[in-house]
Amino acid sequence: HNILGHGCLDLFEEVTNIPLIIKVPGETETRIIENVVEQIDIPATILEFAGIPVPSWMEGRSLKPLMYDKKLDPNPAFSMALFNNTVGQQISKGSISVWMDNHKLIHSLDKNKSLLFNLRDDPYELNDLINKEPELGKHLLSLIQDNLKKANKIIAEGE
Repeated sequence: HNILGHGCLDLFEEVTNIPLIIKVPGETETRIIENVVEQIDIPATILEFAGIPVPSWMEGRSLKPLMYDKKLDPNPAFSMALFNNTVGQQISKGSISVWMDNHKLIHSLDKNKSLLFNLRDDPYELNDLINKEPELGKHLLSLIQDNLKKANKIIAEGE
């Protein structure tokens, strides 16, 4: 893939789909869980397994319930490839993607261009659906924009 023009910064599945393997002491059963989760969930998961309360300020959620055949409420999952953003200044360059259900939107901040894929039907992200499913594309883009606005507010306030 090199549709948006930045090679691996485009957040296609070959870059973002990273298997997470967790070995729980004393567990012998192997489970494969297909949920999309975020790296930000790993610290909360480790803390829960260690019996340490997850601080309220910490982002992410524990994945432990998934490992014991319980469900988690579906959350959109985000990934970012940011570049040439100066520390302390608002995020304005790079790509951000969001997964929701079977769909994934990749948005280039620089080019203000989005790509939409149905990963169940098109796991190799070859068929951009942005013009075929514009309402879904707008919804997913609004999730990205809302989260970017929150992040930039935190940066502006110096937290």
